[in-house]
Order: sequence, then structure tokens, then C-alpha cells
Amino acid sequence: MLGTFGNKALGLKRLKHGGFRTLPMVSLRADWVLAHVEVPTEEIARELGNPKWYAVRSSSATEDTETTAAAGAFRTELGVPFDQLPDAVMRVAESMPTEGGPHGIVIQPMVADAVASGVLFTHPNRYAVALAPGLCAHVVNGYPVEERGFYPSGGTWYTRPDDRRNLECLRMNPETAEFRTDPAGPSPWTPALHKALHQTYHDLERHFGRPMDAEWTWDGRKLTLLQARPVTADWHHEPWLLDNSNLAESYAGVVLPMTVSVAANLYRTVYQDLLSASGVPRQKIQRNAEVFDHLVTSVNGRMYYVMNHWYAMMAFLPGYGRNKVNLERMISAQTNAHPFLPESIRPSTWLRATYYPIVLIKLLTFKCKRIQFTDDVRRGFRMLADLDWPRLQTPDVQRIWRNLEADWLRRWYLTVENDTALMTLLGWAEKKFAPDQLEHFLRMDTPSVAQLRLLHHVACACLEVPGAADALERRDEHGFYAVLQSQSSAAQALEGYLAEFGGRFPNELKLEQASPMDSFGLLAETLRSAAAHPIPKAVSTDESRMPWGIRKLRQFIRQREELRLLRSTAFGWLRRLLLRSGELAAAEGLLDHRDDVFWLTREEWIDAEARTWREAVARRKAEYAAFTNEPLPRSFAWMPGEAPPRAEASKGSASMTGRRVVPGRIEGRVLVMPEFQPGPWPEFDILVARHTDPGWSLLLAQSKGLIIEQGGLLSHASIVARELGIPTLVGVDGATQHLRTGEHVLLDATSGTLTRSTHD
Repeated sequence: MLGTFGNKALGLKRLKHGGFRTLPMVSLRADWVLAHVEVPTEEIARELGNPKWYAVRSSSATEDTETTAAAGAFRTELGVPFDQLPDAVMRVAESMPTEGGPHGIVIQPMVADAVASGVLFTHPNRYAVALAPGLCAHVVNGYPVEERGFYPSGGTWYTRPDDRRNLECLRMNPETAEFRTDPAGPSPWTPALHKALHQTYHDLERHFGRPMDAEWTWDGRKLTLLQARPVTADWHHEPWLLDNSNLAESYAGVVLPMTVSVAANLYRTVYQDLLSASGVPRQKIQRNAEVFDHLVTSVNGRMYYVMNHWYAMMAFLPGYGRNKVNLERMISAQTNAHPFLPESIRPSTWLRATYYPIVLIKLLTFKCKRIQFTDDVRRGFRMLADLDWPRLQTPDVQRIWRNLEADWLRRWYLTVENDTALMTLLGWAEKKFAPDQLEHFLRMDTPSVAQLRLLHHVACACLEVPGAADALERRDEHGFYAVLQSQSSAAQALEGYLAEFGGRFPNELKLEQASPMDSFGLLAETLRSAAAHPIPKAVSTDESRMPWGIRKLRQFIRQREELRLLRSTAFGWLRRLLLRSGELAAAEGLLDHRDDVFWLTREEWIDAEARTWREAVARRKAEYAAFTNEPLPRSFAWMPGEAPPRAEASKGSASMTGRRVVPGRIEGRVLVMPEFQPGPWPEFDILVARHTDPGWSLLLAQSKGLIIEQGGLLSHASIVARELGIPTLVGVDGATQHLRTGEHVLLDATSGTLTRSTHD
């Protein structure tokens, strides 16, 4: 009648054959017990060594499988005396199903005097222990217990909790089998217990080759496994820590799938190349490819950084603590967490020894590489401008796209290296100089404002041509280019400007956003507005008198703005390629409309059969239609697939505060723009926005004051505001929620306050 029945019995048998220390075990068939076949108690007692107390557990065919644990689903009897063994076996048998067998019952000696018991969860990158003094039942039944986490090396990953006053444990009186719950008292954790669990972890990993959930007990000298079952779900699936504090500058509001997928590929490629250029082996990067696959994600159509993956990416390099701080400063992150980081991604001893010489070499060669990179990208822009666009077919467009990715993306990591150097220098400057002095140092001419000056010059040249202004006002594209004439200096200036900057202004990196290159109405409004608002002359500063570190900081700030504009222009050309593909697909009936191409992902557009596009677009539009228009928080923890939380409305008041960027005082009407909207705009004095990007530059130049919810000293709004001398506050929480366009406010950027006026 005794044998090996059910999964728990099989698991214990495998543990014993694998060399693990286990308790003696016998097993009965549950259906025989239910058929009232006599339980062979004397034989059981002899097999188990005549213990005083017994443990009787279920061993169902439906529990401890590869896909289902069913832990706690069936009855367990503990502290059973010999004379009550048949009744206990019957109660356990009756708790199990009668179908899908054979089901079994496991009987073992009861461990009554355990020093500690608990559960060990294994994973290739980590293991975790939940433990308590006394019996394991208190642990597996979900009571608060002591928890510890470790790396495969044995180094501590986490401990919880530190305060043991509220912890309890379950004990059994070895004389009477009475159970009682006691205060846990001092932790039973010892170096010897850690050593035993550490060895058991590696033995389980080696023997089973998959994550396991093992119950154990410790007598003060030896560790005994009570059972081990496969882990059927990731026992440490951390929520994603999402943050879009500065990502929203470039990807504001709802972002369509093409932009999301292009951005994801951009981040993936750039940061893999950055680590490779910094000495991390390519094989190691590829082994951890999942880190780079989710640097950004889309939640209800909004773009977010997945900070867990950014922190993991930083951990590949030496100096993680410093890199983490620089990252959070660079993206103005609200998140400051310490998620699990696998040991496998930590830098090797060789990289630690060679990293800083590599950094020094990169710094010494950076200028030459940057110049070569920007020259090559601008050469690509000119090549694109010279294409015979009406003759391009879909294979041509996709071939050009692939070539651009291979040419541009492989060196775009230089922009990140520039930002890294910039943030390091800014951290030094903030410690070295007072805020007023640093504000003075950071006021400088930048490529963003230089672009505005060039646009103003080009716009004035165009409007001086007789008939051009009238054609722009009428939105008469044919008439405008007819009076401009292709060989005139104004026409050449406009053509050169669009070739260099791609006409990118609003929401610079949203590929679906209309551009002056493909919307004559937008071009007309841009030229008329630019001509009507002259830009102040460039700031004249004698940099030779400034400290060397400040001169380098200013250099990297200018380079950052130049590279951002370069990126904007590149996205403008990518948009034009997609529009050409959309036109061709619509003509062939593969899409309903030209702009439907932006509802595809990059991978669907390049790799999927074109005949599947319409179905993919319809499915995606239905998904987006279900998204709520309610704003999402700037940062939150999220499990993929769950509904995101709603943003909490900030409390409105008569006054608000922020961080001073440019001092000054201005009172006037506000223009509230949570997301960029192309002009014409109503008359206003002070612009109120959540964030800005280079696409807002024309609007910023028309502002007498700025109130920005998100951003820091090096955000785009801050840089432009300093150069133009516009009083500016950043970090004004809830400004776009509580202020209304046309409302009068008093902006005192010197003191960092914003006050709503009492009169209209």
C-alpha cells in the first residue's frame, strides 16, 4: 500500500536522490484511504523510525506542477499522535479532489523543536529567504516574518524588517503537541544558517535548473528540506518605475505607435553603443538585451522612462552611485529608487581598471568625433533635400530609412557622452559658485536662439518680396512660391533653412506632428510670426575671464543644444520619409489615409507584410480610443497590463512657488498651454507650460515671462530664457491646472513666487 503517490511525494523522492537532506517519508494513495482500506500504521511507524508526532500532508496530482502550485489548497495535519494517524489521513484525503489522480498523502516525522524554519525562493540572479523561529507553518501561511534577499555570491540584496517587535512565531510543545503563537524574539539568523541556505540555493539551481520554492527547517546545525516545488510565476516581478519628467519635453501628450517604436529603437541602439564604446563587451550587452528593450514605454499613449531599466543600464559601468545621481539630475527625475540590479551586469575587474583611461581618451577625442558626426549628419540632410521625392517608391523609402539608421544611430551615443560631461561639470559648478554667480555664467548665446535669429532673418527676407506677405496671409502656396521665384536670394535662404533645420518646431520628436515642410499653412504662420518678432542680439560675454570649468560647461551646453536641434531635424526628415510611404500605401489601398502610417510601429512598417497594415492600424486606433483623456502622474509604479493611476490634482491657491532661473518681475496676462498648439496665439505676456522643447522656441521668444511646471537649470526653457533675459520660474507645480488663459498674474522670479492678481 505504501509507495510514491502525487507530486509532493515525487518531489521529496527527487530531493533525496539529488543528495539533499530530507525527512523520512511514506506515501499512501488517497483513493484507497477513501475506500476505507486500512491504514498500515505499524508499517508507517517502522518506516519513519517510530516518531512521537507525525505530519500528514496532501500530495495531489494537481499541486506542485510546472504551472500550478496550489499551495495551501488542501488540508495539512501537524503534531498528529500515532493513535490518531488514521483519522488525520482520512481528513487530508477528504480535502483533495477525486478526479485527475492518482492523488497521494505524505506522512513524515513532525519536527517539533526547530530553531528556525522558512521558505527559500531561487532565481538565477538572486534568492530570497522568509524565516521565523519555530515551525514553518507560520511562514507559509502568510504571517509577517523576517525576510532577506541575496545575490548568487551571497552578498545582501535586501533585509526586511529591521523592527522585530511586531513579529511572531509558531511553536509546538514537544510533550503535548499543543501549538502556541509567541513573540518572535531575537532573530534566529546566523552566519551558519546563511551558509547552509547559500549552499542549498546553489544546489537547487544546479539540480533543477529553474526557479524553485523550497520549505526548510534548521535545528541549529543542519538544514533539512521539507519540500521543493517549481516556481510557477516570477516571485520577484518588480513593478516598473515610470517617470516622464523631461521625456514629455519631446513627446508631449498622446504619442502614436510609430513615434514610440522609433524612440524605443533609438534609445536601445544609442545606449548599447554607449556602453560598448565605454568598454563593456558586446556579448555581455547582448546577454542582457532586455535591459535595453524597455528603456522607454507607452502607457495609455503617453511616453515614460522605465527607470528600473535605466538604473540597470547605469550599473554596467563603474561609479554606479555617481552615474545614478547624474542620470536623475539630467532627466529631472522624480524617481529616486533602488531596484534590484543583477550581479551579472556589474562591471568586471578589467573594466574597473581600464574605464577611466577609456573616459580620458574619449574626452580628448570627443571634439573631433562630434565635428565629424555633425558634419556627416548635415551631409545626410543635404542628400535628402536633393532627392527626387515624387519618384521614390516604398522599397526606396525603406532602404533610405535603413541606411540613415545605420549611418546616424551608430554614433548618436556621442550626444549622451556630451550630456554626461555636462552634468558632471554642472554638479561641480553648483557646489563651487553661488546661485547668482552661476546664473551669470550660464547666460550665453545658444544654437536654439541662433536658429530663431536665422528664421527671423529668412522670414523678413521672404516678406519683403512684393506679394509674398499677401500670399502667406491667404495661405496661397502656389502664389507664394511664384512671387518668391526659385533663384531669388529669399527663396534660396528659405530652402537652405528648411534643409538645415527641417522646419521642425512644434513637439520636435513626435513624428505625427505636422511640420512646415509638409504643411504650408503652418509654414505661413511660422514665417509671419517670426518676421513680426525680432530676436535680441546674441549675449556678448568675455569668456576668457571665466574659470576653465565654467568655459567647458558653457561649451557642453552649446553642444547639447546643437545636438538637440540636429536630432529634431533628423526626425523631421524621418517624418517626410514616412509621409511618402503613407502616400504610396494609401494610393495602393494598403492604408485608408496617408497619416495612418503613424499608427503602425517601426517594426510593422519595415518587416511586416504590407497587406496587414490596415488591420494593424484599425486595431491600434481602437486601443487608443479606449484610453482616457485624464492626465497621468509624472511618475508612478506600474505593473505592465494594469490600468495606470490617475494624476492627483494639486491644490490651487492665490500664490505658487518655483525655482528661479532668471530673476525679474513682470505682471500681465498668461497664455496657458499644457501641450504645444500652433499659432496664431492670443495676446499674452507670460507663457505657462508643463514643459517645453526646441519646438517652443518661437513662442518663448514672444514671452515676457515664463512659468514652467517641469524642468531644471539645463532644460530647454531655462537655457533660452537665460539668453533672452526672460524672468522664469521652473518647478511650479499645478500651474497649468489652476491658471487660465487671459488671467492676470504677478511673476516675481527673483523671489520665486507667482501671485494671481485681484483684477481682470
